Amino acid sequence: MSLELQVIDYTSDFYPQVLELRNHLLRKPLGLDLFDEDLSEDRDQYVVIALEDREILGCLMLKIIDKDTVKYRQMAVKRTAQGRGVGTTLIRYADNFCFLNDYTKVELHARVPVRGFYERNGFQADGNEFIEVGIPHIFMHKALNPR
Repeated sequence: MSLELQVIDYTSDFYPQVLELRNHLLRKPLGLDLFDEDLSEDRDQYVVIALEDREILGCLMLKIIDKDTVKYRQMAVKRTAQGRGVGTTLIRYADNFCFLNDYTKVELHARVPVRGFYERNGFQADGNEFIEVGIPHIFMHKALNPR
């Protein structure tokens, strides 16, 4: 696998592909449509993308919470690329990007079925399950340390 990783924003030529991937994998299976949501918040976020031959295989939104904390949101990996390490690669790249930009904490709302994936990538669950976009989630976090 020859992945190219980039950090982009909503002005990138790749951003429409990011929207399509997020909609296809994260919203349509729930009977929702990402394009019915207010996406203006995306303008203030970074997006880590994994590319192969200029096709986006995965994406991860990075929302700055405060001077120390970044929230990872709406991670999506194409079904054909799942199980190939794309998700872990996205997390590691995002962690490094955040660390190099002086953020020390990362948090996210994990869908309960993928909790184990995030635990394998250093996140710890905190609190009780809650419902978000109609399905169970759990709050998770980790400290960023130099590797």
